[in-house]
Amino acid sequence: MRAGPGHRIGRIARVLPVYESHAPSALPPDRIARLRALLPAEGTPLLVGGAPDLAAAPGVRSCPPEHLGEVEPESLGGILLLDDAELPPLPALLASLRRVLGGAGRLAIELRRTSLRELTVALSEAGFVVLKTEPAVQARKEPFFVRPYREGDEAQILPLFRQSFFVERSPERFRWEYRENPAGNERISEAFAEDGRLVAHYAGYPVRFWSDVSGAPRTLPALQVGDTMTEPSVRHVGRGPTSLLGRTVRHYYARFCEGQVAFNYGVNTGNIQRFSMSFVGARRLEDLPYHRRDARQPVPALPAWRARLAGWRVERFTHFDTRWDDLWARTRGAYRLLAERDARHLEWRYARCPDVEYALWAVFRRSRLVGWSVLRHRGERRERLAWGDALFDPRYPEALPLLLSRVLAAPEHQHAELVETWLTPRPAWWAERVRALGFTPHPEPQELGFVFVPFTEDPEESFRAHLYYTMGDSDLF
Repeated sequence: MRAGPGHRIGRIARVLPVYESHAPSALPPDRIARLRALLPAEGTPLLVGGAPDLAAAPGVRSCPPEHLGEVEPESLGGILLLDDAELPPLPALLASLRRVLGGAGRLAIELRRTSLRELTVALSEAGFVVLKTEPAVQARKEPFFVRPYREGDEAQILPLFRQSFFVERSPERFRWEYRENPAGNERISEAFAEDGRLVAHYAGYPVRFWSDVSGAPRTLPALQVGDTMTEPSVRHVGRGPTSLLGRTVRHYYARFCEGQVAFNYGVNTGNIQRFSMSFVGARRLEDLPYHRRDARQPVPALPAWRARLAGWRVERFTHFDTRWDDLWARTRGAYRLLAERDARHLEWRYARCPDVEYALWAVFRRSRLVGWSVLRHRGERRERLAWGDALFDPRYPEALPLLLSRVLAAPEHQHAELVETWLTPRPAWWAERVRALGFTPHPEPQELGFVFVPFTEDPEESFRAHLYYTMGDSDLF
């Protein structure tokens, strides 16, 4: 029969140095009372780190960190960790504390020289779940560890993706999305069981936004959140922020977002959207502005002969070059707030994307590029044509109808019955020109919404007034 926690603490007191100072306390009495209240009422808890005067409180024992190895495993019902100049590095210290803390025990931490962000990352990776952050960080150990991506993890990520979304994803697609992005890579947090099995996954990729909303134009670092998934057999573990997905998101925010990006954003639906808004600080900007038109109806555009005389031409292309950089520099001010669309990003996003066949179209006025679009077929019969991205110079209103007319007349698009797109009302000039081509609003078929989380700044007001985005700004296109 195993002895209870109180008995084990008594044994520790006999074999380890114990600091029981009866000198006048150096800590304010109210702080001593507050810290003591963090420890369990039953059993003798252990104090690790500074404030030896707290050990004078009834029933409290203290232990130098270097002697934790002598404490019986899983023998403690509670541990209070305080600042101390002699504390070892946090990962090693938390591993030692996890070893001696009992399964139902609690760890309370007040490290004033360690940020909550650093502590969240360290606790998650050491196998603790954060329960509270006020008045001090409180956690318990569990048989799950959350950490960043490591090379080779895709051997488990890809099967979990298939199980979660019923879609096969190739290793090439994973590598392209999360390891070859020119803006940054490997922004992935993962939860693992003690046996090494992947049980939860939260990931995104960096996107740079260009803003000319207030003050001087600037670039805002952001993260587009993509694959969010939990292994079905562990979805019952915890609730909300203590669920395995909640813990994984908490690690992701602390590891990749807080103090590092202006915001993250994503396009999602149903349960994950409600989860994000309820437990991880997400806000819903709007329903996706889904629009469509009959692909078989003619597009009102210049007759072909007049277009040729005026120097217009519409062409397919396969790669983005400096002409796209020039167009981006000329036109971004007309959009005010949007993800950067320079040639380097576009080449990665569309020309190098594996497993997806994009149709890239550009329109020129004489030798100048004045607009481009990216499309792809959907549906078993390729009957839906998704118009997923576009950037046009507003000084050439003829360009958009010319390009769409040429696209719909092309042999490769002859089976299209419907053209669908996301049409933001921002900027107004763009929305007016697209609607003039016959696009009308409809409910988004999957009830998707645009969701974001602010970090170094709150973009909501700017988003509502100026944000332009397309299907291509999500991982759904």
